[in-house]
Amino acid sequence: MQAVILAAGRGERMRSITSVKPLLPVLGVSLLERAIRVARHGGVNEIIIVTGHQHDAIQRWHQDYLRQPGAARIILAHNAGWESTENGTSLLAAAPHIRGPFLLLMADHVYTPELIASLLQATPPADGAILAVDRRLDRTDIDLDDVTRVALKGPNVVEIDKGLASCHGYDTGAFLCSPNVLQAMQHEHDAGRTRISDVMQTLASQGQLLAHDISGMYWQDVDTPEMLRRAEEGLLTWAAGKPADGLVARRLNRPLSRLITRHIAHTRISPNQISLIAFVIGIVAACLLASGPWWALAVGGLLVQLASVVDGCDGELARLRFAPSDFGGWFDALLDRYADAAILAGLTWHTMLAQQNPAWMWLGILAISGSFVASYSAHKADRQLPRSAWRMGRDTRSLIVMIGALLAMPIATLWVIAITMNLAVVYRLMAYRRAVATKPAYQPDQP
Repeated sequence: MQAVILAAGRGERMRSITSVKPLLPVLGVSLLERAIRVARHGGVNEIIIVTGHQHDAIQRWHQDYLRQPGAARIILAHNAGWESTENGTSLLAAAPHIRGPFLLLMADHVYTPELIASLLQATPPADGAILAVDRRLDRTDIDLDDVTRVALKGPNVVEIDKGLASCHGYDTGAFLCSPNVLQAMQHEHDAGRTRISDVMQTLASQGQLLAHDISGMYWQDVDTPEMLRRAEEGLLTWAAGKPADGLVARRLNRPLSRLITRHIAHTRISPNQISLIAFVIGIVAACLLASGPWWALAVGGLLVQLASVVDGCDGELARLRFAPSDFGGWFDALLDRYADAAILAGLTWHTMLAQQNPAWMWLGILAISGSFVASYSAHKADRQLPRSAWRMGRDTRSLIVMIGALLAMPIATLWVIAITMNLAVVYRLMAYRRAVATKPAYQPDQP
């Protein structure tokens, strides 16, 4: 599979913040490289970038990009007539390099990997194309004065234009095209119609332009500084949208972690380094919790919550950079377990010293073991059981520790954690048993 990324325009409305719009950073990754990464995520193995304005700057970027490990195979095609023609001419500049069906993207749009992967699973008509259509007409975070609208009839796009009075969805600028689209574009070009929307309207009139519904998946056209701000907000929300998050993580931690991620996205810090920072904060918190003074207990509790917030940034950063890894997730999980053990051990040590009774150690062991088994069982439950409104996990546990530490109630905190974590394990065990019991028994094949 090949992809064509159109990056020839001048980007007049963005001239106040950049002279080369495709190279404008969005949360630390340029618009052009974001388009490359989402295409590669979907399985594209060769990318054709069509340049025009600031061709030399993109060439220099290309040379730097090739030094990255695992860089994509990229062909640069120059549209010499970019100043006097529309984006259809840029598509024709890529034609000599196209060998089959291809993904067509606009360099000034941001897409999530899920959107592109979904589009690439579709099959375009033999002589036409498929357009990713967003049917969420209630969106207010896009430029409604500039967005291209589409009218649909069943699976077909029948009209595509910015000035449609009535429409069923929005054009996302992502197409999956058959090679014959190039011939149709050449025909339109010869007739003086040089926009991609011109050829797509012709295909729509012939029943050769289908709609692929991507409602619920994020995209944004970055045409103005305001749309850049909204794109960053949308990408941060997408990156923070972890399905396994509990209520505390969604409502309290994620709004804070997104603020942190927004500021570190432009740095060279890696997700694994963020995991280490969260771990260190947790260990410092554990040391404070173990000491005697109330102020140390209170500060330790606040640091526990801070560690929980920062712990969400590593995954957000990895998703924003399209660089999640199995090792990174495993590394983060291991550090989390060590930090959890240290924090609860610190509370236990504080209680034993304050009460002058080593028997409180058993309450600490019950809290630590319940927390560990709850974390282990959550992995199985997330895959096998219906998602509940309240997920009893690390986010809830950290909040309980913070509240208990601020109130100087370490014993009550340990009791609450010991009871809730072990009850969560029992609930998941019973729920999983019921789920397994409802499955049909294994029936061997009859001879």
